[in-house]
Amino acid sequence: MTWSRPARTEFLARRYLASRGNAPMVTDPLDAALPRLRDEANSTLRLARIDLLLAAGLTVAGLLSAAVMFLVPLRGGMLLGLAQLHMALAVGVAVAIWAAILLERAGPRLLAARRIIQAMHTGATLEALELGLRALPAPR
Repeated sequence: MTWSRPARTEFLARRYLASRGNAPMVTDPLDAALPRLRDEANSTLRLARIDLLLAAGLTVAGLLSAAVMFLVPLRGGMLLGLAQLHMALAVGVAVAIWAAILLERAGPRLLAARRIIQAMHTGATLEALELGLRALPAPR
């Protein structure tokens, strides 16, 4: 069975509404789904940018903390100096891993939100709804 483009768009709008907890059987699902998708894409874009800035800050902080510990003079003997060096490296690695996790989660969300907003600006509602269903996480 082949679907016409308007029927598929309406079906995707109803699926989007149902996936977000709204009643899918409304008279005009596009009027209900598109503003919500636009708001969700904008908030996802804003949160992804914040996550990416946080990841960049964490990366810089981890590298800086590890580098500063190498420059700290070794006071209190060799054992304390070695402990400081190893702890600094452990903190730097932990912060870098945290930043990598943030980058891994925020990068695809940022790209998906940009593509949704771009599709909505060009009038490609079918593609925007498909991306909204596939790429944006459902709210919890």
